[in-house]
Amino acid sequence: MAVRKILGFWIVLDRRGAGLSLVTWVLMLFADAVVVRYVVASWFWSSNPRWPLLPFTDGGLVVFGLYQFVLCLTWFTHFQAITTDPGSMEGEDCRDPPQDLKDPRRCKLCESRWKPPRAHHCKVCEVCIFKMDHHCPWINNCVGFYNRKFFIQLLTYVYLSLTVVVLFTFPELWCRYWRLITYDGISNPTIEWISTILLTCAFLMSALLLCTLTNFIKFHVKLVLENYTTIENLEREEGARSKFDIGRRRNWEQVFGSNPWFWWLPMHTQASRPIGDGVRWRVHYTRVIDEDEEMPHE
Repeated sequence: MAVRKILGFWIVLDRRGAGLSLVTWVLMLFADAVVVRYVVASWFWSSNPRWPLLPFTDGGLVVFGLYQFVLCLTWFTHFQAITTDPGSMEGEDCRDPPQDLKDPRRCKLCESRWKPPRAHHCKVCEVCIFKMDHHCPWINNCVGFYNRKFFIQLLTYVYLSLTVVVLFTFPELWCRYWRLITYDGISNPTIEWISTILLTCAFLMSALLLCTLTNFIKFHVKLVLENYTTIENLEREEGARSKFDIGRRRNWEQVFGSNPWFWWLPMHTQASRPIGDGVRWRVHYTRVIDEDEEMPHE
């Protein structure tokens, strides 16, 4: 199995995924350092700050604090998405299905263990995942029943962080390029060019990711509201409704929990954990006809 439980954390042993997860952290740290050093410190610098380690005005401290709060949410959500078991079939106790589960499927790749409805075998994790959406190399994990909430939150917080970077760096870059063109008030052109190039890289990277994530977030939010996974969406007929669709609000609560006040929280509490167990699923009412049942004549 390509998965290990280390100190209670779910760790997928995949070099590519681990590398991309590390790249994600490096890019976030780069953007944070550039924005704080060359934008926040430039706009809100104070010669008489409240705290010597943060030489900002009171307004700058508020801006800095809010930005770091969003970044901390992003980092912690990414960590949760990586280290949370998405729901898996492990151990000897998983060989026999629950008695109330009718006609369970068997996985040919998992030593003929049973697997619940909506579960699929992941070739990277080498295990069946509950309500598998897809395997995401950027979190080095599958997106499944227990961490889909963290995946959607991660997309949202990354989007907010990128928006802040774009909004902060664009006006700063406008002023910097104007000064560089006109040589207005530049004491050290080399340092000015280096810092401007770093800001430009942060801006272009963030703007490109914003454009990419916009439709990606819309797609995944739509799937949650319709109670589809990415795999199920690939197999759906045009205009078909998921048999697991129990209403947009309940579909959302199935992923984010029943209490709206905790939908933002990247933790599983009694009020913010997914509703259900990833094995048994509520379905909307449909008339089921057995193959040997004759339809009544009209």
